Amino acid sequence: MSHTSEKELEEILVTYGNPRDYSNWKESDRLQNIDNNQVDYFLGQIRAEFKKVKLVDNSLDLNSHEKKVLSFFKNKLTKEINEYDKRTPKFEFIDLFCGAGGLSAGLEKAGLVPDLALDKDRPSLQTYHFNRPYLKDAQIINDDIKLVTKDFEFAHTPLVVGGPPCQGFSIANKQRQVNDERNQLYHFYLHTVELARPDIFLLENVEGILEHFGQIKFDFSKIGYSLIPYKLNTKDFGFPQNRKRVFILGIRDKYEKINSELKNIFESVIFAERSRYSFNLWDAIHDLPPLKAKTQRNSTNLEGAEWGYTFGDFSDSETPFSKLINKGFLGNIPILNHKAKYNNERDINIYGLLSPGERSDAASIAAINPYANRGDIFKDKFYKLLQNEVCKTITAHMYYDCHMYIHPLSARGLSPREAARVQGFADDYLFLGSPNEWYRQIGNAVSPILGNVLGKALRKVLERIYEY
Repeated sequence: MSHTSEKELEEILVTYGNPRDYSNWKESDRLQNIDNNQVDYFLGQIRAEFKKVKLVDNSLDLNSHEKKVLSFFKNKLTKEINEYDKRTPKFEFIDLFCGAGGLSAGLEKAGLVPDLALDKDRPSLQTYHFNRPYLKDAQIINDDIKLVTKDFEFAHTPLVVGGPPCQGFSIANKQRQVNDERNQLYHFYLHTVELARPDIFLLENVEGILEHFGQIKFDFSKIGYSLIPYKLNTKDFGFPQNRKRVFILGIRDKYEKINSELKNIFESVIFAERSRYSFNLWDAIHDLPPLKAKTQRNSTNLEGAEWGYTFGDFSDSETPFSKLINKGFLGNIPILNHKAKYNNERDINIYGLLSPGERSDAASIAAINPYANRGDIFKDKFYKLLQNEVCKTITAHMYYDCHMYIHPLSARGLSPREAARVQGFADDYLFLGSPNEWYRQIGNAVSPILGNVLGKALRKVLERIYEY
């Protein structure tokens, strides 16, 4: 990668099309305006989801349950909007490539305030917005960053965060190219920082980005920032997932005299949070209702006690882990997005025969493993999770199948809610779109509980900067 000049940026913009005029958005270019009747707008999304549901049993009275769920969300949304309106924001941030909002969720719990969120994927941004009903339409940009950074006027903000899509940097991508189109998105993150001039920024990505760190450091030095990379793993903080990610902290050269102090503040908060907890997979998911794999193909909207629900029954779980992720919320919460994925008979048999910790090369499934003769390539095609260990990295691949995320005690893959628990999303965080999109949103997200740790550190750094 190399520093993007104004001329190069113009060429990239031409390649992807002309930037849009954001002073005159068309209704088709943005999410529906919710300046009025905000709560009713979001409740309408829930009603639309209930209309899709077809129960296969009598486990719920759907009409009365819908009323109960709507009442819950009406109270929740109203409370959040009222609290936001009374808040005096101190440190606001812009979230680029925000996805479903995992990083934002963590930063918010640390007292930081989202001011602008941008993502190209509409279902992800709808999830982001639903869970932040206090944000106005102008604060939610549903578009490609390549079409935004040219003309959009970014106001100065204390903090910019975000993770450009990581496939171009992934060490798992053996055929990646230096000029991978997805790497170009990094340049638009860089250009947004140049436009918004934050006091600090945080760039999140996979470990492969460190191969380019020298060039990234040079690029940001050209616009007045010094960088420090941190390689963090959620399991090192006692969270129930082995998830390695790189977080690059950028500090504006304006604060060069206290740069070392700011670095020490950030690191002291981060490392003070290590090993406070010791959660495993089972700690995270054991209190959720048991499910069986869905056995009917093309049955996305079929729900019931065995297969799970978009909006399940209410629970007041008070396990140590649920208390951690649901911090600040008391009372019954509907069990959201807890639905099993469809599997054919062969895969269900494989899931059942495998013991926890076994994978595709296990003798127990040799007779029926369709990938048995390709073990060198597909040795990790199936994997049954260990309940008393941390979970393997939750990824967006769950969109396609959950073969690598087999429940430790049941012949099925993890549900979206179980994956969300592992990531550290609060139980009242609703994912919108199709069930497969729930998986993708959850897998692409930054872990909110690690985001909270980072948020505490970023807030301390900003507090020192604003004393300077």
